[in-house]
Amino acid sequence: MGKLRKAREGKIIASSEASYGFTYTADRSGYIVDEREMVVLRRIFRMVGVEGKSLSAVKVILDREQVPTPGGARFWTRATLRALILDDVYKPHERVDIEELVTEGILSPEVASRLEESRRYGIWWYNRRRILEKGISEVGKDGRIYRRRRKTSLKPREEWIAVPVPDAGLEREVVEAAREAIRHNRKTSNAGHRFWELSGGISQCAECGRRMVTSVSTGRRGKRYFYYVCPRNYEQRWGACSSTKCHRAGDLEGYVWSLVSGLLKDPEHLRIGLERAITDERRSCGADPEVQERLWLDKLAEVDRKRSGFQDMAAEGLITFEELRAKLASLEETCETVKTELEVLRSGAERAAELERDKDALLDRLAAKAPERIDHATPEERHQIYNVLRLSVSVRADGALEVTGAFTDVLDSENTSRSTSKSIASPSRTSTQMRNAS
Repeated sequence: MGKLRKAREGKIIASSEASYGFTYTADRSGYIVDEREMVVLRRIFRMVGVEGKSLSAVKVILDREQVPTPGGARFWTRATLRALILDDVYKPHERVDIEELVTEGILSPEVASRLEESRRYGIWWYNRRRILEKGISEVGKDGRIYRRRRKTSLKPREEWIAVPVPDAGLEREVVEAAREAIRHNRKTSNAGHRFWELSGGISQCAECGRRMVTSVSTGRRGKRYFYYVCPRNYEQRWGACSSTKCHRAGDLEGYVWSLVSGLLKDPEHLRIGLERAITDERRSCGADPEVQERLWLDKLAEVDRKRSGFQDMAAEGLITFEELRAKLASLEETCETVKTELEVLRSGAERAAELERDKDALLDRLAAKAPERIDHATPEERHQIYNVLRLSVSVRADGALEVTGAFTDVLDSENTSRSTSKSIASPSRTSTQMRNAS
């Protein structure tokens, strides 16, 4: 609520870094143009909007000249360049544009009245996206691991809040020309107009841990070739990861499906594996999740009581403010730990319930299908099945694969294909090694 009120007052909500080309004011509630970075930003707009260069060409130029990215990294990406060009913080807005924002209710009339009529302003947006974040736990090769999952969606325009910022010094025609030049660009994930079965985080680079991305190349006669590649080498080119190989999509997807389809033709083994995964998920929540949640909530209430007590002691002069800061910092650390544990606990229960639902739905679908029809499942159906099985495919630099998921203990030897060895263990330590023959 405090951030929303501050934004409606025409103030920036400061984060770890200001928008590229700007720096914060002394009170971190506004922007000041940083000419050192803004020179690069204006050059990017000119190269795309005036000189007609592609985002890839701009990336190569900036990388070759070793210009640091907005985050200080060595290599630029097309996604970063695209985001800069589409950001309204760099687009000059005249008085008539400001009045339209007031009419739409996304800029306060009081804020607009403080703006100078003869000047132009950029627009920094707040409250555009809804971000849902929760902690989740997963079974990995080295035991249970914890991470955070974030889901982002765009809010209705009437909920947005516009904050005027200083003009970036770009001509409106140049900004609009740059945006028009990239308007028909397609995202990499749509490459080749095919469905990528192992996309969405299922396939990962075993060397650096990044999700594999898709790539399409065209031969001399117009034939198209589809690959999964490590994003670090695909985007940065210069040996950022030891995995430099492009893995043919058809071969990779075929090997993985040959493994999984064998499991699907034996629903009993599959059921046991899924139930074991559900049991592991519930075990991670403890014997009684509700009791554990109450204990953590009690701990949180105790932290609040102690915080209030320390503040009262400081007000009465029983402890110094330095001692108060130290005690509050310790309590804040405890509070964050408790909140993390609560998120993991609730997430584990949710994932177990979700896995239970997915298990029943998948087994019902397989029961209605003849075994021979499983071999002809569509790429979309395969991707859906992989998500239910919590499939993870790690691709090593030499082309070997490690596949993990909610599997059973034994795979029939008939499912072993050429140059492929497969062994399936429990969900917590499943290890399948496959050699890519391509």
